[in-house]
Amino acid sequence: MIRALIFDLDDTLYREMDFVESGYRAVARYVSERTGRDFHTLYRMMVDTLHTGGRYRVLCAVKEKCPADSIAIKDMVSVYRRHSPEIRLYPGYAGLLKALSERYRMGIITDGIPEVQERKVRALRLEGLMDRILYTWKYGEEKQKPHPHSFRLMLRWLEIPAENALYVGDNPMKDCAGASGAGMKFAQISPPARDAEKEKNAPGRKPEYVIKSLFQLPPLLQELI
Repeated sequence: MIRALIFDLDDTLYREMDFVESGYRAVARYVSERTGRDFHTLYRMMVDTLHTGGRYRVLCAVKEKCPADSIAIKDMVSVYRRHSPEIRLYPGYAGLLKALSERYRMGIITDGIPEVQERKVRALRLEGLMDRILYTWKYGEEKQKPHPHSFRLMLRWLEIPAENALYVGDNPMKDCAGASGAGMKFAQISPPARDAEKEKNAPGRKPEYVIKSLFQLPPLLQELI
């Protein structure tokens, strides 16, 4: 019987690209206020660069756009990381998570800079829905998923045996491997069609369950009683 539900955060409970775009808006406002350049033009350029050149080219492109202005990449990085995210849970997830929290112990395990991830959690109003939230990088980047440390620690915090816990995430290589390493079952949120073939051929253990969204969790949990 499943007694605890543990979730990944990014692209599992909300759309991570919403956070990226929120950060780009914050950077575009910062640059616009200091240079007088048009906010919308800057923001559009950043999004276009993301899709054509990749994430690591975006702030370099802003710097190249403003060669005569004293805009440092490190300052833009700081703005991006410190901004208050404009993000929301996937539609309907707030009510679903609240209902699940009344029946199960619940937690989140998330990689990334802890202060950034904490801002996401606050923006999504998840603190009151979770019994525990674990930021893997607080224990060293080498302990990020799929290292089993955070999964085992979460189980100890929740006082739940591994066989009674289900981890839910979107990444089979990180989430599935980490959960499996701690003896937990894993339910994968199915990837977008463009990623399906890539993940189909990904190395490592396959998920015990595949669901299209969290709305398929309640019937799945009924089957596991």
